[in-house]
Amino acid sequence: MPSVKVVTPILGGHYYHLFNRGVNRQVTFFTTENYEYFLSQTGLFLSEYVHFLAYCLLPNHFHFIVKIKDQLNVNNKIITSEEEVGRIVSNQIRRLFISYSMAINKQEGRTGSLFESKYKRLEIEDDEYLRYAIFYTHFNPQKHKIASNFRHYKYSSYHSIFSKKTTKIDRDFVLDIFGGREEFVSYHQFFRDEKEAVVLE
Repeated sequence: MPSVKVVTPILGGHYYHLFNRGVNRQVTFFTTENYEYFLSQTGLFLSEYVHFLAYCLLPNHFHFIVKIKDQLNVNNKIITSEEEVGRIVSNQIRRLFISYSMAINKQEGRTGSLFESKYKRLEIEDDEYLRYAIFYTHFNPQKHKIASNFRHYKYSSYHSIFSKKTTKIDRDFVLDIFGGREEFVSYHQFFRDEKEAVVLE
């Protein structure tokens, strides 16, 4: 498994677990509107550049599972270089953080950085790790005791898989990763049971 101590480069066509938290573990989402605004800004800055597979926003941190697109169309020029695609996407992620931080600083009357300066990114190199990373992202609210059941947490993509509402999550691709809807549910249930069994021991 990759280490968070290694700065993993973002490359076109690769899968990543992206996450970050507030400076000194401070709150980054203060209101319902903040969660919704961050998601809308994420779509604005990244939807043309990545495939969203899972997300979860918690009061002081967030998780995203994404696949970077293989190629980008920038000013009618097709970019296929893994490195160049990665640089463009990294810049978009930086712009997302700046945009959201500026809005929160204005809202809260604060100054300075909102998130830790270097967001974490772990490359996902095999299907099993990808499935587990998606589960881990969805399970996070229960792990941190913010929700008694991760399935009911509002700011997670778990419920988006079953909803008919518009979403940035690539539902069909995610379900295909697990082998279908029933397998998606079973996988999450199995690992939730595993986690709860460890807590009870």
